[in-house]
Amino acid sequence: MWLVVLVIYSAWICPFEFAFLTYEIDGLFIFDNIVNGFFAVDIVLTFFVAYLDSHSYLLVDDPKKIAIRYISTWFAFDVCSTAPFQSLSLMFTNHGSELWLRLLNMLRLWRLRRVSSLFARLEKDIRFNYFWTRCTKLISVTLFTVHCAGCFNYLIAERYPDPSKTWIGAVYPNFKEQSLWDRYITSIYWSITTLTTTGYGDLHAENPREMLFDIFYMLFNLGLTAYLIGNMTNLVVHWTSRTRNFRDTIRAASEFATRNQLPPRIQDQMLSHICLRFKTEGLKQQETLNSLPKAIRSSIAQHLFFHIVQKVYLFQGVSRDFLFQLVIILRLTIFVYLG
Repeated sequence: MWLVVLVIYSAWICPFEFAFLTYEIDGLFIFDNIVNGFFAVDIVLTFFVAYLDSHSYLLVDDPKKIAIRYISTWFAFDVCSTAPFQSLSLMFTNHGSELWLRLLNMLRLWRLRRVSSLFARLEKDIRFNYFWTRCTKLISVTLFTVHCAGCFNYLIAERYPDPSKTWIGAVYPNFKEQSLWDRYITSIYWSITTLTTTGYGDLHAENPREMLFDIFYMLFNLGLTAYLIGNMTNLVVHWTSRTRNFRDTIRAASEFATRNQLPPRIQDQMLSHICLRFKTEGLKQQETLNSLPKAIRSSIAQHLFFHIVQKVYLFQGVSRDFLFQLVIILRLTIFVYLG
């Protein structure tokens, strides 16, 4: 879990350093290298972590097989995402702010695969609510997209030869002299207005480079918006479908009773039964039992029903073996009492 927190930090700091900061030996430099050290230790530990074979479904704990598997899959990517490229540049060339070195430092975003794996596990973990897990994932994807787009668009303006002919220079002629906070918030503001299609008014592209980036960003937003709307629609429909079906059933039963002029007593019985079924169908007891092996079903049935059947006067004096066989075939039925 600690590594996931460091991954989230890397996801935010990589684009931010790429666009706004010059790499210097300061507190942030030291902290970044400490983070890299944690991931370097994780690479070493991965050589000793057993894995589940995808063909035999057996746990493999042979160090040689683990090493071969890791080296042939993610090892090279993990090393590249951990290597301190800008630190090496400052050490040997003193050009830690070169653009190509910044690009190499962006390889740290490879660590985001850990967050993807975390969400995949959480979605299958019954201890966590699936709806809120999916919502958290969608919000995280959106925030990361907004952050990256804002940082990249600022970098384009910062590198453009004529600062006054940039999207931010048109509003702040001396934007490079503005505080880091003001420049970052302005970039995020532009990114959100573009993502939500509420721009362009105060901030817009001023040169061909920015126009080209805006085109690709808006095309990407088409796919992102479709992804978000599709997932949210699926979650909301799944969340409300059961209640909608219940209301449709109630309405159909009421129309049936009115059309056939049923007496109020029978109509109340119909509606009470439908309400009871709606409240209890979430238990799905029989469906759950049917999906289990017979031995487990027998143990559950004995735990649930044996002490009840044992007290029934019809079965007084019969053998316990007979009662054990009887409870296995019992089915739970709920009746409505309209006293």
